[in-house]
Amino acid sequence: MKKFFLFAALVPCLCWAQEKIMVVADPHVLAQSLVQEGKAFDDMMGSQRKMLDLSEAAWVAMMDTAMKYRPELLLIPGDLTKDSEKASHELVANSLKALQEAGIRTLVIPGNHDIGGKAYAYYGDRKVAVDSLLDSQWESTYDFVYSNVTAKDPNSHSYAAEPLPGLTVLGVDGTHKSAATGWLTDQTLAWVLAQADIAKAKNNTIIAMCHWQILEHFDGQSRLESSCRLKNAEAVRDSLMLHGVHLVLTGHFHINGITTYRAGQDSIVEITTGSPITYPCPYRWLTLSHDRKAVEVETEDIMALATRPDLLPYSRQWMAEHAQAMIPQMSLRLWNKADEAKAMVVSQFGETLANRLFDKCIPKTDSAKVALVEKHLGSTIVELYLLHSEANEPENPKADSLAQEVYTGMENMIDEALSADLTIKYTMGTIITKFALSLAEIPVQSLVEDKTQYTSEAPDRTDDLHIRLAVNNVSPQAIEHTEAPEKAVKVFRNGQLLILRGEKVFTMQGQQIQ
Repeated sequence: MKKFFLFAALVPCLCWAQEKIMVVADPHVLAQSLVQEGKAFDDMMGSQRKMLDLSEAAWVAMMDTAMKYRPELLLIPGDLTKDSEKASHELVANSLKALQEAGIRTLVIPGNHDIGGKAYAYYGDRKVAVDSLLDSQWESTYDFVYSNVTAKDPNSHSYAAEPLPGLTVLGVDGTHKSAATGWLTDQTLAWVLAQADIAKAKNNTIIAMCHWQILEHFDGQSRLESSCRLKNAEAVRDSLMLHGVHLVLTGHFHINGITTYRAGQDSIVEITTGSPITYPCPYRWLTLSHDRKAVEVETEDIMALATRPDLLPYSRQWMAEHAQAMIPQMSLRLWNKADEAKAMVVSQFGETLANRLFDKCIPKTDSAKVALVEKHLGSTIVELYLLHSEANEPENPKADSLAQEVYTGMENMIDEALSADLTIKYTMGTIITKFALSLAEIPVQSLVEDKTQYTSEAPDRTDDLHIRLAVNNVSPQAIEHTEAPEKAVKVFRNGQLLILRGEKVFTMQGQQIQ
């Protein structure tokens, strides 16, 4: 039985045909028909990081880009709308139908903001409940997708499609009302794997598309933000690899990342794409080779909108000001880890000192816990999120210093907390600080060095923005002898975003111009 291995490789130029796939993740469209400026909308905008006031304009820009460059296929891995507003879905679906009529095949899959949410309109000072798209209405709203699939899962909105010769796309629906995060039931996973077997028997290249991630893009990511991945991510990952699926497209976390997971002689690559309404407002181009054995990945950002010609710097400033909205949830998760460590403290210092530590030094209320984290780590957390959003973290000269700021901030935070009981501070302080820093070191260093499986003998570091991936039935030993692609650098010249590779200059769509 053939196995397919993905690895970074240079592919001769003659191999690349102009069969392009456009990937837009998490557009979160809020139809402007649901918005009248006023206090209600301002209050909503101040509580989260997405530039929802620009969502319809960004969506129109994506549709215009698709019409201009005419990819053979557009893929959207979920969160098409803000909160499943029926009016927003109608706007999105009508746009995509226009693409279909223009010959641009489109495939979508639902995300956690797409079905049955609490949907609102914002009219001046009033926040008004509006109709949301029901689960039973998803497939009829996006009938242009489901009328062209080769198979449909009876237990979810998952499907198999062959939008291009030699290519199977598996739309994997992870929405599940009984799970706090994405989850594939045993029945749906079995169905997806059966479709993968059918595609493999045809010798098709397979791309799976799911809203939730199945890989971590820095070690420990799921401990800090457990909703970013499928609840049963490891089982799904291993099963997909076993059944010949080695390329997965995801969204949800609003981050550009490309990560490879290897197990023995097998591997799987996940390409997760950020949102066009969070900094740096990205989308992707995938170019398939004619023989379907290679794919080139390019990442482009929306640089300007008609009402926002300075979109790139504006979006960064917006993120810097509004990413604070993420800190409370992250703070409480960090403090919960402290609670989980109580058994270790008891074993080291005895129950009396452990109880004294948790009674006197751990903040009593959620607001106090959040305030302590914000005081010592708030600005650093925001800068780390911006760094992670930009991707290819080691290229940023601030990466190492941000890691040190995390460690210093944690030391200061622990020092302040322990100052509530000086006996505890001077008997246990050093050990507690060392323990906390040891827990932080792996995820922080993994993030700033852009390495996954950080502590393994062969950690993965992959260019998150521009890379060529080959899908070939070759021995894994051949991977060791392939050359890495030339370094790709984005530049903005004369109003045009360009790609530099060595001495060559390309447009974002891959056309060499110098």
